[in-house]
Amino acid sequence: MKQQQGSRLPRRPADGRHGRVRAMSARHVFAGVLALVLAMLAVAQPAVAAPSTTLPLQVSPGRATTLAIWEPAQVRGVVLFSSGHGAWPERYERLLQSWADAGFVVLAPLHVDSLRYPGREAFSLQQGFGERLADMRATSAYAHAHWPDVPVAAAGHSLGTLISAVLGGALAELGPLRDPTVVAVLGYSSPGRIAGLIGPDSYASLAVPLLLVTGDEDRVPGFVTDPADHLYPVQTAPAGDRLAVVLPGGGHNLIGGEPEALFERARQLGTAFLQSRLLGDDTARQRLDAAPLAGERGLRR
Repeated sequence: MKQQQGSRLPRRPADGRHGRVRAMSARHVFAGVLALVLAMLAVAQPAVAAPSTTLPLQVSPGRATTLAIWEPAQVRGVVLFSSGHGAWPERYERLLQSWADAGFVVLAPLHVDSLRYPGREAFSLQQGFGERLADMRATSAYAHAHWPDVPVAAAGHSLGTLISAVLGGALAELGPLRDPTVVAVLGYSSPGRIAGLIGPDSYASLAVPLLLVTGDEDRVPGFVTDPADHLYPVQTAPAGDRLAVVLPGGGHNLIGGEPEALFERARQLGTAFLQSRLLGDDTARQRLDAAPLAGERGLRR
């Protein structure tokens, strides 16, 4: 796949970070992530429309992917979105289009672990983690080249939440992987506490505001048995603008569109977070600061 002519991406100097991540020891396995794929695919998804455009994205000299973009008429902010393991950007069309409707241009690369990525079998789970970070670096570079003067958030679902947290400064022990353009992180669910990778200090280096939306039924059989595990990023990051909302009856796919009431509440919370932290919208901040709705639980640090 060739890079689109006339849209060169600024390159960052090679510093070995990508290689170090790909060389993570076998201790840092993602065996349980396969369960996330099965859990995600088990939920029926409504028909979706297409993003505004889909472009080739050169990730490295030897690899390219595609970049789905939802672009509003007037761009007020940027959202770098990382999908869940095995998924693809268009799975989240309703959510991402709603952010575009609110003035955010959403950029979502197709990751190598996606069931729609050609040649996905060539990448191990460990390699896929490093390639995700490379995807997001290239996506961030594209955003900076096209919208250099607007605020940027990183957002994701499940494993994409962890990737977004890394862009916000988490997992500093793996190297300097933080994206300095990212000023807030929004996550829907998480991959839980991955043995050998997520420890007590994993989120200690998170340097930006965080909202995590999950549900009290957010389990993945064989991998995440306690829904409370998804609160770990908020519980262990340094105190200060860390927020979690637990929706009653919410499962791992609460942004998949079913049930409608849960999807809409999750969408409202995420949009208010983006509006308040990126745009300084006081009304949106008040919505987030309001008491949880009946049955919801909030955690603020």
